[in-house]
Amino acid sequence: MPKMTDEQYENLYENFESRDLLTAIKKVDFLRRELADGYDLRPPEIRQDLLKLHDIAMDVINNGYRRKSNEMFDLAFDIEYQVDDMMESLEELQTILSNLTGLAPDPDLMLEDDGVD
Repeated sequence: MPKMTDEQYENLYENFESRDLLTAIKKVDFLRRELADGYDLRPPEIRQDLLKLHDIAMDVINNGYRRKSNEMFDLAFDIEYQVDDMMESLEELQTILSNLTGLAPDPDLMLEDDGVD
């Protein structure tokens, strides 16, 4: 397997902090809390909220129960805020990983591994 040159290693060392990967783990943990099944394999809250939103939307849109429209929009905004938070975490995770993968040496320029670290 090819190994990094000293110059490639120096570029990596100067341009990436491994502790950023701990931040990435925190972002994944946040998403796990938001999306994980609950006790007794209950689905995540956001799924339940989306099902409830669907029921309310059916009443408002298909059955004409306009009096439920405030409840529908309030719940939709709440879910949207949750999704925004999740998207922010995913974007931060993507940035961290892109910062690292962007520093990957060109495989065509790497030397063959001679077993030396």
